[in-house]
Amino acid sequence: MINSLGRKVAVLVIALGVIAILLGGFFIQQGFAKASYIREKMAEQNITYAGAGGKIEGIIDTPQEAQAMADILTEHAKAIGNYSQMDRNDPNRQTILNAMTMINSLELAVTGSGLTDVVKATGAFMVLTGAAFILIGVPSLRKRDVVA
Repeated sequence: MINSLGRKVAVLVIALGVIAILLGGFFIQQGFAKASYIREKMAEQNITYAGAGGKIEGIIDTPQEAQAMADILTEHAKAIGNYSQMDRNDPNRQTILNAMTMINSLELAVTGSGLTDVVKATGAFMVLTGAAFILIGVPSLRKRDVVA
């Protein structure tokens, strides 16, 4: 009875390990795929800026460059004024609105890139956890076979 239960538990632990490895691999693959997608979409926008003090080289296509550009735009927008405090007829209002849109897009790319890193790390953890489950389950299963 105990031997049978121990065998079932060992098989369950091994099965969970295999499932964790498969799901972890999927998470890692999706993390890399979505990070690539974000970089491609940023590059498609063909945004460049030469006055970033070396923080941006060529087309903005990395999270670091996107954050640098968002920071620069934020500083420029602050110098013009606050959108909500401007008169409705102020011609700078449209400039601020355009800057806000671009800042939000750039910061969304930065956030998305960070999220892909979290997904990849989660996948790696799942693979390691799955491997640990298998390393625990297989010897336990073999031990049960010897005892039986």
